[in-house]
Amino acid sequence: MLTIREALQLPVFASANLAAGRAGSDNQINWVHIVDIPDARYEWHRRGVLLLTAGFGLRDHPERQRALIPKLVAEGFAGMVLSVGYYFDHVPPLLRESADALAFPIIEAPRDLLFIEVTEAILERIVNRQYVLLQQSNDIYARLTRLVLQGANLNSLAGTLAAVLERSVTIEDTSFRVLGAGQQGPVDEARREALANGRTSPDTAQKLLDAGIYDRLLQKMGPIHVPPMPESDMMLERYVAPIIVDREIYGYIWIIAGERPLTPLDELTISHGATVAALMMFKDEAVRKAEEALRGDFFEQLLQPGERNAQFFEQARRLNYRLDKPHQVVLIHGLARAGGNGRFLLNNVEKWLKAQAIPMLLVWHDENMVVVLESHRPAIGRDLAGTIAVELKHPAHKLLLGVSERCEDVIHSSYAEAREAIHIAQLIGQDEGVVAFGELGVWHWLYHLSPEKRVSNTFIQHIHTLAAYDDKRRTELVKTLETYLDHGGSLVEAAQVLYIHRNTLLHRLERIETLCHVNLRQPLDRLNLHVAVKGYRLFGQET
Repeated sequence: MLTIREALQLPVFASANLAAGRAGSDNQINWVHIVDIPDARYEWHRRGVLLLTAGFGLRDHPERQRALIPKLVAEGFAGMVLSVGYYFDHVPPLLRESADALAFPIIEAPRDLLFIEVTEAILERIVNRQYVLLQQSNDIYARLTRLVLQGANLNSLAGTLAAVLERSVTIEDTSFRVLGAGQQGPVDEARREALANGRTSPDTAQKLLDAGIYDRLLQKMGPIHVPPMPESDMMLERYVAPIIVDREIYGYIWIIAGERPLTPLDELTISHGATVAALMMFKDEAVRKAEEALRGDFFEQLLQPGERNAQFFEQARRLNYRLDKPHQVVLIHGLARAGGNGRFLLNNVEKWLKAQAIPMLLVWHDENMVVVLESHRPAIGRDLAGTIAVELKHPAHKLLLGVSERCEDVIHSSYAEAREAIHIAQLIGQDEGVVAFGELGVWHWLYHLSPEKRVSNTFIQHIHTLAAYDDKRRTELVKTLETYLDHGGSLVEAAQVLYIHRNTLLHRLERIETLCHVNLRQPLDRLNLHVAVKGYRLFGQET
């Protein structure tokens, strides 16, 4: 665009001078408009307008002069050209004082300078610059799209963007994994660490999430500015643009801001880069979906009993799935936070498993990742799940893993066990960690109790009595009882966990005994209440 400083160099302004507001000389002019009527509102919702006026309606109204400049600044005007010789010989002091104070340029123009000449000269320059900008933008877009046609990857795209922007660039997926990088100019420790580890550190990612950066991207669906975050070694300011496919964020382009502000061409380049990145990622996603469909179809057949046809055996061969080996199922549920994407988590899990050289089948089924791995003993699946929970844990996703106990060549029962483990964990409010079917114990029995049997249990009714008492009096008797029983009846440990005094705990336990007509010193009562409170946690109001 055109600034006030640049406009004053145009021949049309040879006889004019900058009379006030010199500090605003770099204000950008996006349009011009002529106003010479009293009580004009100036509310056009278009920023960067250069106002042309002779000041009609201002001469005998100092209150209007005093209010004009603040009004124009608030509405985002770029500046004003005041034609003198009609109503004013020079810019009046009230206008000059406000303009200097608010850095609002006022150009004083002689009477013989026609506004139509000013309008033509400025709009011609703006249009010409926009044409040049469009041409440059098209050249950059063509250069970037050629990368797609040449089969280049995201790393090549990041390098090209860095060269064009003259700034360092990284491209990440929604799990904060670095997919491509190009360096031009300074970088900070956070950037160096991300490149060294192949992903943004969990600590930095957590701080970005907590700061609402990804929530803002989801709302705007466009580039935003990110100020320095020294506590995360992000010493340099950044811009981040989302990579969007069908209104879903597939990744991010991070740009180190550098020492100069983004130009309109830079902004267009970033937008083009995000579009080309989306094309690359969409192409890769289409290939992945085709492969997923093949694996998914084979998995559905694995779950079904009956005779196998030749196509099934051919699919097994193509997928390197050895039907003569026992298999164990691990389910992974990835709860995505703002900016997260379950599909990319699936890709990350697959790459990690392949790097471990573990024979397995990985599919997406019923909102979970299903890992069917060769295993001859349950500990193999439990160890793998534990390692995944540690190695792939990241703020972008909470990982909840269910592990089956069975190791068989027919996986239907093994899948059912892993799914039950996941479902039980979700019912009791657990959203991360490993849940092994073989360690469910009483949870498994409670899970399979019919509603009729649950309702008829006296001790479950006791828990409902306590819950009703809590709702009415805003107490925590159910939580108190569960904590007390979870810690083996230890008053000291339960009081510490509940952050209450031992006497307060004793008072609550006495109230529980009175309401439920039980004796917490009796082992059988404690056992029944412990099982009942877990049933309440599992099914809540259904029991």
